[in-house]
Amino acid sequence: MIHKSKGMFIKLLGSALLLVTVSASLPAPAAEANYFSDLYKGLQNFSELPGEVNQLQESYQQTMDELQQTKDRLGETQDQLGQTLQDIEDYRAQNVALQEQNRQLGLVVEELRNDRTERENYYNRIKITLLTGVGLLLGYFILVRLLRFGMRQRSRKGDRLH
Repeated sequence: MIHKSKGMFIKLLGSALLLVTVSASLPAPAAEANYFSDLYKGLQNFSELPGEVNQLQESYQQTMDELQQTKDRLGETQDQLGQTLQDIEDYRAQNVALQEQNRQLGLVVEELRNDRTERENYYNRIKITLLTGVGLLLGYFILVRLLRFGMRQRSRKGDRLH
């Protein structure tokens, strides 16, 4: 067994020597084993965290303020939209009332025109009746004059014949 252990030891020693020579012959990258630098950078990053948190809080607060302003403007816009819709409804109702009033005024105007036409027709009938009456009176007087004149002429002729 000792022999076996010696053989094993030699194998391990040969493997270790081979590994050391191979690793010594290969160019190894320069490793920085500066623990203090890493620790300092870690502490520096840790100490900068509250500043970043403060920046994030300020950014969050600014975003919230902008959101609130947007909500306020949206509320104002909605109020204006509601007021505009109310104004439109008021104008619509006023327009309907004005159309009804216009229709009624149109009926009144039409009625007044009809009354005026009837009055004019009545006055024309009265005028025609008066002119006809005057014409008949004139015709009567003229006819009576002509008859008298004709009777005188006959009576003169008759006196001459007798």
